[in-house]
Amino acid sequence: MKKNLLTRSGYEKLLKEFEMLSKVERPRLVQEILETGGDGLPSPPLDFQRLVARRHRVERRLKQLQEILSNAEVLVGSNLPPDQVRFNSKVRVVNLATGQERQFRLVGPAEAEALEGGLSMSSPLGRALMGRAAGDKIEVNTPGGRRIYQILEIQMADL
Repeated sequence: MKKNLLTRSGYEKLLKEFEMLSKVERPRLVQEILETGGDGLPSPPLDFQRLVARRHRVERRLKQLQEILSNAEVLVGSNLPPDQVRFNSKVRVVNLATGQERQFRLVGPAEAEALEGGLSMSSPLGRALMGRAAGDKIEVNTPGGRRIYQILEIQMADL
């Protein structure tokens, strides 16, 4: 089975989410479902349906988290030198066409969150950055077209 590469902080974050959903959210939803449908009085069917739908979403997420965590491999080091882009590196790049600078942290797909700056190593840009050094220019084919970036800075992220 395929391993899910995670940083230590990413693993801990997913584990906390799993524990919160399984120990707090799921029992709360079950109790609310029982209270909504268990008193013998006609309750608004939308409330009951909303609670059941929420429970299904929680169960789906728990199953997804269980699969990720059971196949997790927490990486804490790399065989690449620190001046090259690697797993858990913070990388600052500039889009040479627009001049826009962005900073990313290279993580595994299960941990990638664009709004928090997490870039999956398996994304087109992530694959192009791996093993490269500051000053390197890289070309990336994206759904929006071909882009050329230059790596400005590489830092090892905190573990």
